[in-house]
Amino acid sequence: MFDNVGYRPGRKPQNATQEAIFAFHVALRTGMRSGEVLQLGARTLDVGRRVAVVEHKTQRYTGKPRRVPLLSPAVRLLKPFAVQERIFTIDDADRDALFRKVRDRLMLKHLDFHDSRATALTHMSRKVPVQVLSRISGHKDIRILVNRYYRESAEDIAKRFA
Repeated sequence: MFDNVGYRPGRKPQNATQEAIFAFHVALRTGMRSGEVLQLGARTLDVGRRVAVVEHKTQRYTGKPRRVPLLSPAVRLLKPFAVQERIFTIDDADRDALFRKVRDRLMLKHLDFHDSRATALTHMSRKVPVQVLSRISGHKDIRILVNRYYRESAEDIAKRFA
């Protein structure tokens, strides 16, 4: 996707389309929701402590922002931009339209931005127990995490024990 929009990792995105694809990449590395990713910047990122603190959709119930642990790939990806007040200038509606345009151009019709979250959480599940994964994802109900986001097949699980 980067090549298709002319984006080079490690450099600041030069236009809104590059921002949308960079946001997808950040979501793949963090498991964060689109709206959470688009909030990132100097106020929300602490790369030294490897944490992002973002407002989230259930905050109205909890009264607290979500603290997202940042794994090494996410820190490497975000560190060059952590001093910017806001990394992203696009809003969620623009991100959605731009992502879909690139996706359709690449004939990836079944790819959805939210697939980045499921992919990230499935990869992380290979390294941490489900309780830790629920902390990363912000899920209070582990059943939702397992049933919606965990996408490892029986064959994949069997290979891990081979």
